[in-house]
Amino acid sequence: MMRALVTGSAQGIGRAIADTLVGRGYGVVGADIQVQESAGFEVLELDVSDTGACRRAVAQLGRVDVLVNNAGVLVERPPESISDEEFDLTMAVNLRAPFVLSVAVSEGMKERRWGRIINISSVGARTGGISQSSAYAASKAGLLALTKNFARNLGPFGVTTNAVLPGAIATPMALKQFKNDRALERQVVAANPTGRLGSPEEVASLVAFLASDEAAYLNGTCIDVNGGWVMT
Repeated sequence: MMRALVTGSAQGIGRAIADTLVGRGYGVVGADIQVQESAGFEVLELDVSDTGACRRAVAQLGRVDVLVNNAGVLVERPPESISDEEFDLTMAVNLRAPFVLSVAVSEGMKERRWGRIINISSVGARTGGISQSSAYAASKAGLLALTKNFARNLGPFGVTTNAVLPGAIATPMALKQFKNDRALERQVVAANPTGRLGSPEEVASLVAFLASDEAAYLNGTCIDVNGGWVMT
């Protein structure tokens, strides 16, 4: 049985990914700083901003065939209002943790000549985000560069690295954002050719494909899942 580690698995896209992979026969470990209720998979309490904890977690887990770097934080304030601590935390969770975890799992993947690393970025990586998500957008843009670099370095060993860029998805994080700005929600939905928000399950289905053997020739790709809201 293939073993997958999914960070940020307590809710939203991460929970949908974990549930989808379980349904497709993977042994899933869901890692999150939040308590995970009624999870149908192995749960691990992990603060991904702690690099030492990340490395220890991978060492304790042993074999990891699929890594999904999904955990993320979003500070919603204008750039001039974001503190140094908030900026550093955003980078630690959204960018440094994927780097640390990818390095940690890659050694075993290289030895087995098979592995999948899937980074959950954001449409904000392409657009620069909205006015109050500067640190988040910057971290997610950095994740695209990280994806391509790891793809180049690990590809010769049968390990692929790809990124998924969700747009407006009906997650607790997005719904909280829209609750504070209904005009933004109306604007986003109106600008989308599908006329709706996406679902976490739609993102999870793509992740499950990227984790499969069928996606073996996809490497270094950054795939948008936004209903045509942003086309590149």
